[in-house]
Amino acid sequence: MTTPVYLGKIPVGPGHPTVFVAETGSFFNQDMEMAERYLRLAAEAGVPVFKTEVLHDADVCLAGTGLETHFNHAYGHCVEDYRAYVERKILPLSAYGRLFGLCRELGVPFVASVFDYRGADFVAEQGGAGIKLSRNNITNLPLIRHIARTGLPLILDAGVVYLEEVARAVHWARESGVKGVIVNHHPGANPAPAGVHNFRVMETYRSALGLPVGLSCHYRGEEMMWVAIGAGADLLEKGVDDDPDRKEGDLVSAAPIRDLGRLVRKVRECWESLGAAPLQHREPRDLSARCGVVVAAPIRAGEVIREEHLRFAWPALGVPVDRWDEVVGRPVARSLEPGQPLKWSDVSL
Repeated sequence: MTTPVYLGKIPVGPGHPTVFVAETGSFFNQDMEMAERYLRLAAEAGVPVFKTEVLHDADVCLAGTGLETHFNHAYGHCVEDYRAYVERKILPLSAYGRLFGLCRELGVPFVASVFDYRGADFVAEQGGAGIKLSRNNITNLPLIRHIARTGLPLILDAGVVYLEEVARAVHWARESGVKGVIVNHHPGANPAPAGVHNFRVMETYRSALGLPVGLSCHYRGEEMMWVAIGAGADLLEKGVDDDPDRKEGDLVSAAPIRDLGRLVRKVRECWESLGAAPLQHREPRDLSARCGVVVAAPIRAGEVIREEHLRFAWPALGVPVDRWDEVVGRPVARSLEPGQPLKWSDVSL
């Protein structure tokens, strides 16, 4: 049985509502006023969990290697030197502290992607609800071990990686004492077309590893979120921004932040629609239009009832139609005329 993982006080796992995580990543670059506005909008929309990333040291990416990052946007494709990309996004920890302080003030649990030891420690010091590792760090044994020492749960991004890499990372986390692991299915490309989502892998993660699973949604639109809930996603992470069409990394699949309230409501409603097994009706059952057995042809006292003597109609004023076989073949106690509901007292049992 899969044990829930708690992001703060919010349970993530089977039997609990799918948790929507509003992802702002580093979309705001170095504009802290934008970051804080996004957080306030998330709080107003009732978002259960807010997410960003702690990118404070450009040396997480070596300079001068020629490594490039490629990303799609609404109007095309960009290639950027990876170090330059990181440098235009880094912020001092004091800036993140300001944002996380506002999270505490607004009562919004937060998680953050981290890329080094200090970032992980800082999220814990600031009262974070969890730490996220990007798919690029699925093989980062020392960082996973360090995260275990923070006492926070870990969300692993499993995108375009081998199952054995995911299993190994989960093993490292558990062996190191991580307080709960969630695996987030990440289909790959951004935007990810429907055909690469392969949602059945989420059940593979759940059954093979015995942990909650989620979706890191990089589909340009909402449809894959609703499919994911039906496929059993315990958590949904979706980027949000003022303008998902602007030229910026990872932004092309974000949802307009103005839609947050509607998305939060729809996630809850979609999860509620799954219901429970066996089926449990919340409203009283209306049996008023169920059918009962009615006399179709005259039957004389003592005569054996045959199929052609009967028909059915609603409401059920006598023998219910599902008891049909219990009266056919039995004699009647008195003469009956067509149109009469057949009652138990009319049948010799």
